Amino acid sequence: MKRRLYFLLNRARTVLQRYADSGVTREIGVPVAQVSVLFAVEKHPGATLAELAKVIGLNNPGMTSLAQRMVEAGLLVKCPVPGDQRAWSLNMTDRGLQACAAAKPLLAKMNRQLEAGFTAEELDVVARFLEAVTQRFDTKE
Repeated sequence: MKRRLYFLLNRARTVLQRYADSGVTREIGVPVAQVSVLFAVEKHPGATLAELAKVIGLNNPGMTSLAQRMVEAGLLVKCPVPGDQRAWSLNMTDRGLQACAAAKPLLAKMNRQLEAGFTAEELDVVARFLEAVTQRFDTKE
């Protein structure tokens, strides 16, 4: 069997992104890309835009644009970073906290769907493979 790993990964990412985005947006009114930021802010409250960009894997301009849309949507609030007039930290608003909490069961269900039909050992190999891909090809670090 010829392994077309790049094609398969790219296709899987596209299908998963579309599936997750349509379901999450329909259920909670927030795109899945923004939910990813909410999860990152929940784990790293008060993180700067640059720190969140690194966590999520976006470039700084992309993170700035995404964060601005989320501020305008009332999901995040920007706070100045003491001692750095150019930097902003991000925290969730009440609406952001509610959206983050509402998204968790939706993505947990999707994870269960992804895991269905595979043994724990097989899933460990998949996880190890995906982590290796990230480590080998992430140029942002």
